[in-house]
Amino acid sequence: MTPRTRLALVAATALAVGAGPAHAQTNTQTNQDRLGAVVGALFGDRLGISALDQAWLRGGRPLRDGQSQFNTRVDSSLRVGQISSAAATRLRADYTALVDLETRYAADGRFTNEERADLNSRYNALTQTLESGAAGYGDVNSVAQGRAAFEARVDASVNARRITRTEATRLKTDYQALIQLETRYAAKGSITASERNDLDSRLDALDARVGDGPAVQPPVATQTPRVRLATLETAVTAAERSGALTRADAADVRVQLGDLTRLEAAYGRYNPSADETAYLTRRLGELETRVRR
Repeated sequence: MTPRTRLALVAATALAVGAGPAHAQTNTQTNQDRLGAVVGALFGDRLGISALDQAWLRGGRPLRDGQSQFNTRVDSSLRVGQISSAAATRLRADYTALVDLETRYAADGRFTNEERADLNSRYNALTQTLESGAAGYGDVNSVAQGRAAFEARVDASVNARRITRTEATRLKTDYQALIQLETRYAAKGSITASERNDLDSRLDALDARVGDGPAVQPPVATQTPRVRLATLETAVTAAERSGALTRADAADVRVQLGDLTRLEAAYGRYNPSADETAYLTRRLGELETRVRR
């Protein structure tokens, strides 16, 4: 038997196994894993075929179907102390966002090469983060912890005559109200991703009212995603050099920047939907907030 014949026989056997009737969920998953492993081993390096790609090409939704398994891995890593509770929360939230993106991509009944590449990249980044221990992933400073620094900025703006004393009093009152909101969100044991986004958005609005930001920086709302991505890359480097971001945090941000850069480029090839544009805008805002702190 020649090598070519042997490879063809192995691939055909794998396809027969994967196409056979499933008598139990475990057997079905095992057959799919075998199929992905064999085809990936034979052709993956040359054709970029992965088990995920095969499922998408068959019209499947592997990320949605694998969400329970991913969450189980996260829970297991949390139990043994490999990742923090904050990292576990963010990993679950980011995987949910990935499933949502898969759903949007599947809306037209197919996955393009760019969509599959984007999903693969995001999935690989998440699994690598989980396997590496997710150091610093999901860590956030509470609103309450930032109160003293915020009030010092407000007082400095009053002294510089950027805001009035009445505006300063209102800012401090609004900041206290934000602390109370954070306390209510945390009362149930943890703050969800949507609640954290709400807090971040409100905090950004308060920051803007202090009036001590760069005067020449145009409002983010008027910047294109491409400009914001370039600005973020520069900001990450500066934050890492100043110690505001650890090396691990900076590396994580750059991974996400790479994901968003590829996504922005993919969107540039067609007219993205409102949901797709909103997703990109939200992810950019999250990274901008993380780098600023």
